[in-house]
Amino acid sequence: MSGIVGDNQFRASGVVASSATDYDDDQIQSNIAVLGFYVAVNGSLTRYNLVDQSIDEYFDTSGVDAGNSTNEVRSSSAPYYYYGASTATPTITEDADTTTEDGDYTWYRWTTVGSGSYSSDTTQDHIWLVVAGGGGGAGGCIAADAGGGAGGGGYRYGTTLSLLAGNTYTIAVGDGGAGSTGCQAIGTNGGNSSITGTGITTITSAGGGGGRKSGNPGVDGGSGGASGYNGVSVGAGNTPAITQYTAAGETTTVQGFDSGIGAGSFNSGSGGGGACEVGENTPGESEAGDGGDGCANSITGSSVTYAGGGGGGLFPSSGTAGAGGAGGGGPGGARNSAGTIGTDGLGGGAGSRGGFNPGDEVGVDGGSGVVILRRSTIAEVKGGNLTLQSTDVTAEASPTYGELVMLIENAYGTATLNTDIKGYISRDSGSTFTQGTLSDEGSWGTNKQILGFHDLTLGGSASTAMCYKIETLNQSLGSKETYIYATSIGWK
Repeated sequence: MSGIVGDNQFRASGVVASSATDYDDDQIQSNIAVLGFYVAVNGSLTRYNLVDQSIDEYFDTSGVDAGNSTNEVRSSSAPYYYYGASTATPTITEDADTTTEDGDYTWYRWTTVGSGSYSSDTTQDHIWLVVAGGGGGAGGCIAADAGGGAGGGGYRYGTTLSLLAGNTYTIAVGDGGAGSTGCQAIGTNGGNSSITGTGITTITSAGGGGGRKSGNPGVDGGSGGASGYNGVSVGAGNTPAITQYTAAGETTTVQGFDSGIGAGSFNSGSGGGGACEVGENTPGESEAGDGGDGCANSITGSSVTYAGGGGGGLFPSSGTAGAGGAGGGGPGGARNSAGTIGTDGLGGGAGSRGGFNPGDEVGVDGGSGVVILRRSTIAEVKGGNLTLQSTDVTAEASPTYGELVMLIENAYGTATLNTDIKGYISRDSGSTFTQGTLSDEGSWGTNKQILGFHDLTLGGSASTAMCYKIETLNQSLGSKETYIYATSIGWK
């Protein structure tokens, strides 16, 4: 253990320590423990033992006695640490069109155009998807018109969106854009979809651009414009990032897509821009362009595989129609036929109408958007009091003294030593724990302390089954949260 190593070092240098009171080696013991922590981190080591010492950086859970620990939760990514958390079954108030419990998760889907709401009595992280309405399609007037498919609705997706207890969040679902109503008219952009409320950065996904006949520039929309002209691709969207804040004060950057580019040419029909793919552009070729694909969605059970597909175009001379993009994009119409509307609930862009005769200028509508929230059915609530007990380590002989060194973080508030955080050692497998008096032995980062006690006289029956116990008390979500990153127990 660190104390034994320290004593041997001093004997080698000619300094003889005959008892624990002859030389105060507490600082050396703590330093050796901290060096052990660094070794464990650099080597990604699980719990490991030295002579009369055991070190755990919590790279796995093997060093923790789950049966005798309470409210112990280990962080899911490095650096690993333990904190106290309880579980709760949230009470949700919502007006989603579909609510489904899917194993460990519950998801909510809004497809009705307009405003909805969502609130919970428990702060909890959510996975989310926000898709705007697709653009409306264009129609043609004369034989030379090559109609452009509309852009798919903008698509945003992300994780760890923390929705706070007691707050009501507004869910807005954008409508599909209306089709054109006159010769050379533009289809209307789709409506925006969003999640807004206190404590989050507003999430807005912009509607897809309306379709336009060839010979006219495309228009900017949430996922790009539709038709270009003379082979020029226009109507680009963008890919901005949104930063969300979790309940633990951590941040995560999520990438949303208001992307895709309307494509087309003077000589051929153009496909609309999809949320994740540029619409097909075929300048000078006697064929229509396909709509760009929407984005693939990974929310299991949401009934949405792709969303935000672009509408297909039309090449007027042959009457060939382009396909709609995956995710609700409508195919273009054949000559003298209406295009296919974008799919509601997926934000699909409308397909182009096949213009040839006067009166064919009326386009079809884009599809409405969708908003999805998904959460764990049982919520984890941070701020619970923690009892963290280790598994046993066998000493060579029954020890008289024990020491404990730990790395902690005051994530919220400041733990009062020996009141809000306590440490114990047992030499008889936890039958008898002896509490030590923790002291501040330095820092290892912002709000991060090295705590320890040394030369603790151990009680209980003489035995060799060494273990420690750490308690955090008076914990409260967002007010006082104490994290335990590493622990060293030693004996002599």
